[in-house]
Amino acid sequence: MLSCCWVLCCVPVGTIGAACIALYDATAHCVRGGEGGMYRRFFRTFKNELGRGFLLTLFWAVIGFFLNASYQILTQLAQQSNGWTVFSLVYFISLFIPLGIVCWAVAVESRFTNSFFGLHKTALVLSFAHLPYTIAIVALLVLVINVLINIPLLVMLLPGLMVYLQSFFIEKVLKKYMPADEA
Repeated sequence: MLSCCWVLCCVPVGTIGAACIALYDATAHCVRGGEGGMYRRFFRTFKNELGRGFLLTLFWAVIGFFLNASYQILTQLAQQSNGWTVFSLVYFISLFIPLGIVCWAVAVESRFTNSFFGLHKTALVLSFAHLPYTIAIVALLVLVINVLINIPLLVMLLPGLMVYLQSFFIEKVLKKYMPADEA
């Protein structure tokens, strides 16, 4: 049901960031943490994160647009010349880094108070400091996106399931940085 809440809150495209933060927060605290009031927590977090979430959405939409445009150009060049194929593949693999930063930023924003720059610096550090976990959470994201491209109706199920699975990796890391009474 959290996936359905997430979809509903993503309809105004500018709220995708807040919806992702709320989905992670409700999943980590209520589904995994056993706290009650899952929907209340989701919508409260969503409301509280609207401003920051809009900035995240806008920031990453612009970056994503340019990264995707670059990849599309490289793919076209690779189809015309084999010399570009390896470069295109390396570029595709390097896209795991910004995707990892986005995943970590959502989780960190749900737990900590940072400046916008501080949030992204923390997410960047976590992406590299916990690279195996970053690869796992991004692989889950890429898998879900690919499934949703082919079977869009699963959007009512897969986002929540993906975040639930990602939280096993993310929570293990975030607990190290939480105060003892919250960990």
